[in-house]
Amino acid sequence: MTQIEVKTFFYDLIHCKDKILSNFDQWDEKYPDDERGALVAGIQESPNDQLINFLMNVQKLASGFQQIQDMITAAEQAEVEEAMRDDDDDDDDDDD
Repeated sequence: MTQIEVKTFFYDLIHCKDKILSNFDQWDEKYPDDERGALVAGIQESPNDQLINFLMNVQKLASGFQQIQDMITAAEQAEVEEAMRDDDDDDDDDDD
């Protein structure tokens, strides 16, 4: 089975997720009846510094998930290469 080493950026992902969800919760409370919807109203009404912070957290979250995907791809590729080496070794044994 594929094993992934726990990297420090995993903790950053959790932090970013929590920050993003707290923004959503605030907007849900502040704009429950806004016809635009709480998310759109929250984004449109947020001061620039809060919006920038929110978008930075979204970007960090996306980047972290890309790093995880890259790690999974590399681990899967290593498994495939190992299986191919094992098959080649078995084929060499059959020739004797």
